[in-house]
Amino acid sequence: MNRSGTKCVLYPRVSTEMQVDGFSLDGQINSLKRFADREEMMVVDVYEDAGKSGKSIEGRPAFKQMLTDIENGLQIEYILVYKLSRFRRNAADILNSLEFVQSYGVNLICIEEGIDSSQTSGKLLISVLSAVAEIERENILEQTMNGRKEKARQGGWNGGFAPYGYYLKDKMLFIQEEEAEVIRLIYDKFANSSMGYGKVAQYLNLQGVRKIQRQNGKLKEWSSHFVRQILDNPVYCGKIAFGRRAREKVKGTKNQYRQTWQEDYILADGQHEAIISEELWNKVREKRIATGVKQPSKVGKDRAHLLTGILKCPVCGGPMYTNKHAWTNKDG
Repeated sequence: MNRSGTKCVLYPRVSTEMQVDGFSLDGQINSLKRFADREEMMVVDVYEDAGKSGKSIEGRPAFKQMLTDIENGLQIEYILVYKLSRFRRNAADILNSLEFVQSYGVNLICIEEGIDSSQTSGKLLISVLSAVAEIERENILEQTMNGRKEKARQGGWNGGFAPYGYYLKDKMLFIQEEEAEVIRLIYDKFANSSMGYGKVAQYLNLQGVRKIQRQNGKLKEWSSHFVRQILDNPVYCGKIAFGRRAREKVKGTKNQYRQTWQEDYILADGQHEAIISEELWNKVREKRIATGVKQPSKVGKDRAHLLTGILKCPVCGGPMYTNKHAWTNKDG
């Protein structure tokens, strides 16, 4: 097919900064430019989304701008993408976006798969490949989640920022003593006084207790929300919890999700050192239950479940604990 002289834009996208060789942002741009040169196409612009997820247009400003420009009269015939998965994530979104740009006389070329939506077979191939890609992506997500669950069962940290009071080294949690002193103080004040979250935060601020700034928490002062997060995290008594919160799709929407608390989740002895004792953790938990705050069950080994201390994890050999949530209203 003769595409000489036709105008196009390039749309490269990576979902993370770490990409395999040849699939990086620069790698995609170079491949797209070589294709355009070979076909003697005129590149009008490059819209690139670096480190952006493909789940929603809202999270992809360059993609959103490209569609806006097309709607506002951008004179092009083609959008060039490296692979179909770079365009949109699920089959329905791919077809909807394709229908939108085609209504303005713009077609899609996926250079890796050799697809051109302007050709008779192009849209059919896009329908099939987008559905296959969606299934493959779901399989990858499931495999990743299974790996993270297994790591949690073995007491390993699953990535992300280290909780306040710890630092990460070689993917392991180690105590950051200056922060850990404050963690102990927070647990002590909450457990052994009438203070609630707000009063504990107020006490720390009035006493001039320094709050070390983190990448994931840049407020300079202590807040009741932050105190509550600390008191809610069993990592401080040496446990690893995984799956306490989950994202659930909002009914009637395509890409809207909400965070929900789960009744069943993994709770295992961590490979890291505890900052507080299980006795203090349970004392705090009991006070929180008494004030009507939803709680995970005790993490100590003194609970009255018949199989506590008997059942062992078949993978790591560690003891298994129950972890049902329980709560009490203020009126009993």
